Amino acid sequence: DNNIGTMTNRPITSAVDFTSSRAPSIDEFALKVVFMLIVWACLLAFVNKLCQAVARKFWSYPVPITSASIPSKLPHPNPQGSAVSFDIPLMQATDEQIGAFMKFRGCETWPDEKQSRDIALRQVAHAAAEYKGFLYEDRTMKWIDDHFRLRLPKLKYPYVDSHW
Repeated sequence: DNNIGTMTNRPITSAVDFTSSRAPSIDEFALKVVFMLIVWACLLAFVNKLCQAVARKFWSYPVPITSASIPSKLPHPNPQGSAVSFDIPLMQATDEQIGAFMKFRGCETWPDEKQSRDIALRQVAHAAAEYKGFLYEDRTMKWIDDHFRLRLPKLKYPYVDSHW
C-alpha cells in the first residue's frame, strides 16, 4: 500500500502544494498563512537586528571618559535658560563621588568587581550623558508649558549644555 504513513490517505509528497492553481482547502490556506507569518516575522526580526547593528556601527559612539564629567550636587541644579555644566571631571572623581552619582541614577552595584575600571567608567559616562539629557528635556518641557500654555513673559530659552 503506497499510502502507508499518511494521515489523509494521500501520499506524503502531495500534503501541501504551494504551486497549484486550484483553490486550497481551509487547512492548506491556514498552513500557508501561518508559514508566511513565520517567514515575515523572522525576516523582520533579522532586518531589525541588521538596522540596529548598522546604526550602532556608524551613527553612535560612546561618550569619551576623558571628556565626561559628573555633577557634585545631586540632584543637579536645573535653572531656566542655559544649562549648568557638571563640575567634576570623570577621570578626577573619587570612587565615593562616582558611587553616589550611580546610586542617584539607580545603579546600586557600582563598581562591579567583575568589570574592568575602564568599562565601569564608560557606564558612568553613559549615565552622565543620560542625566544631562534628562535635565535638558525637563527644562525644555517646562519652558514649552510656561511659554505656550501659561503664556508667561520673558522666559529664558533652555539652551543645551556644552557637549563632551
